[in-house]
Amino acid sequence: MNKGVLFSEVPFVPKKLQVGDRIPRFTYDSPYQPQLPFYDLLDDDRPLFVVFMRNFGHPITRHYVMEYIQDKDKLTSARLACVVRTDPHVIAGAIPAEQMPFVLICDAEGVLYEHFCVPQTTSWFRSHSLTALRILKEARKMGYKAVEGETYQLPLTLLLDRDGTVLMAHYGQSLTDLPENCEALEKVARAVLEARRREAEKQQRRAARRGEDPAQGESDSGAEVPEEEYAGFFAPETADGGDGQADPAAGGAQRPENAADPALTSDSEAKTPDPAPAPRPDMMQAAELLFGEETDTP
Repeated sequence: MNKGVLFSEVPFVPKKLQVGDRIPRFTYDSPYQPQLPFYDLLDDDRPLFVVFMRNFGHPITRHYVMEYIQDKDKLTSARLACVVRTDPHVIAGAIPAEQMPFVLICDAEGVLYEHFCVPQTTSWFRSHSLTALRILKEARKMGYKAVEGETYQLPLTLLLDRDGTVLMAHYGQSLTDLPENCEALEKVARAVLEARRREAEKQQRRAARRGEDPAQGESDSGAEVPEEEYAGFFAPETADGGDGQADPAAGGAQRPENAADPALTSDSEAKTPDPAPAPRPDMMQAAELLFGEETDTP
């Protein structure tokens, strides 16, 4: 019987991950095996990408999973695991294990999403990019229908060292703000690893000048990597034309932006949503192309 994600360290306080943080130990269900130790995935000389997406059946999730599968051989400097908000048996019944070249972590209850403050938003314009609209347009041709009033789960891309240290953390600003394929993941990995190598050499030179042990710089796996080293391989553009952050204060995981407090009843004083950003003309045209006259916009 599947048990979902279970932390083996107590108690872990939810927080938005930063470079240098260490992932707590937990077990997870894959579509094919229950309760696997996450740290077993990290036991390799190559770092591990962990990409958080929506549920496996959503067109955008399917799109990126297929992109990762199709050019999987281009990712050589790192490895890949994807986290989806889907029950394991749903995927196991649809995709044989031998057809999935990377690890799927099933977190139907959103335990990891909450603890790592992966953003959510209820704002259509703050979550949709032109890329997302193109994917959804094709999905509509095949019968996909958007859920009215849904909360949009934004992505998170992590790169982890073998000891669980966060080498890179990119919280998505739109539904498609993640590396588009394994070729892009490879470029991100190389940029991060090269930046860490240069930082380690710099620390060794500084230590040598101070007469300290130069080898001390080699152990700094949490060295800060400037975001500009890898930012070009993400796509943060959103419909409001801004930075698209769902919740800049806390990552948005504890409460979706513009959503009322779930603890409040209909008779309670609800939080007043922030005004929706003014839509850009190009995004309005794209929305009309996708949804027709009945647009699903704020």
